[in-house]
Amino acid sequence: MFENAMYQGLHRLLLKRLNEVDTQGFLQEKLETTALVISWGIFGSALQWSRNPQDRSVETMFEEVIEVISVNLAPFWEQTTS
Repeated sequence: MFENAMYQGLHRLLLKRLNEVDTQGFLQEKLETTALVISWGIFGSALQWSRNPQDRSVETMFEEVIEVISVNLAPFWEQTTS
């Protein structure tokens, strides 16, 4: 139940942020799907790492996840700064 609450909070936060930027040209469904995929990516990565950290530090894992998120959100950020 706790994990579900954490995921839902993360998803709402991402969707709220995507809706706050100027996303003209992007359908609401695309914004919702983007928030869904990215929130599961963040949450799933953190959950998997916490269960099996192996040789990665939390800092390394954070940097790698942020890099993937940045690449995938680039179309939204570029759209809003053009």
